[in-house]
Amino acid sequence: MKKFDNINDAAFACLKTKLSGQGINLEGNSGYLSKNGISLDYAYDPAAGTLTISNLEVGFPASMIGMNNEKVLGILDKAIGECR
Repeated sequence: MKKFDNINDAAFACLKTKLSGQGINLEGNSGYLSKNGISLDYAYDPAAGTLTISNLEVGFPASMIGMNNEKVLGILDKAIGECR
């Protein structure tokens, strides 16, 4: 599980916009996401200002291009940093 801190509503909205540009849609503040072999649960808590990523799994076809959990979290970390 990975928890990102200092996430306000504007940062979460920005992240959703960035991801939707890649064909990945976050529905609401929490849910399950599965795309191209990457699956995860996410939960945004506006009161606490946190975004939690859990149950991250990387399988086919993403694993075939060298993706793994660390790379996925790194991409998310970079996108969140750009949105803060």
